[in-house]
Amino acid sequence: MKINITPTAGKRIGRFLLLAVLLLTCLSLAGQFAKYFLGYDTLKGFVPAFYVDYESNVPTWWSSFALCFAASLLALIATVKIIRHDRFRWHWCALSVLFLLLSLDEVAMIHEYPIAPMRRAFDAKGVLYYPWVLLGAGFVAVVGLAFLRFTWRLPRPARNGFLLAAATFVGGAICVEMASGWQADLHGEENVTYAMIVSLEEFMEMIGVVIFIRTLLKYWFAEIGEIEIVVGSAPSLNRTSATPRL
Repeated sequence: MKINITPTAGKRIGRFLLLAVLLLTCLSLAGQFAKYFLGYDTLKGFVPAFYVDYESNVPTWWSSFALCFAASLLALIATVKIIRHDRFRWHWCALSVLFLLLSLDEVAMIHEYPIAPMRRAFDAKGVLYYPWVLLGAGFVAVVGLAFLRFTWRLPRPARNGFLLAAATFVGGAICVEMASGWQADLHGEENVTYAMIVSLEEFMEMIGVVIFIRTLLKYWFAEIGEIEIVVGSAPSLNRTSATPRL
């Protein structure tokens, strides 16, 4: 059985991901409205199931899936780059591993482990109430420097898409997180203002991943060709066609 993923299908995937993010954000906001304005703290489980700031719920698993999907696309591109002996083939491999780790962290919440000890050690307050943002900013700087030449050598549409996705994701994960930390330090996490700030934060993170996935799909179709998946056949790359067979 053959499955062809064409540019049209790629656009549909992008629209589906965007609609899913919008739906999850609206459901989360609806739950917070019910909690703070109607007095329903759980609404039979609906509020915790869809609140974007809680763990192990629908938005968490969706974010993990989206990051894993991005990692899979990066792995496909890396495979083709390795076959073609592209000079940046290992950069694509590293990106795939990085997004897989981000997907695992979304579920395991590993980045939250240092918060309590760092807060005690440095008496972190205000915008640094969630002190992991310091580690996150340092990590972003290191990755940015490591991939500077790789990013610069990308075709302009891909480069612009990567930069927009990174700015959106990091802006939410670090910059807006600092704002939510400031609010939490002053008034705690159980208030409508904190809920609105953290909703913006998570929305930016999810949209950043959607922009990245859409950019990857556009890059694939522009630089490699249509995707043809043959179920029940050994993976191969058809060099006589613009369509890789996977």
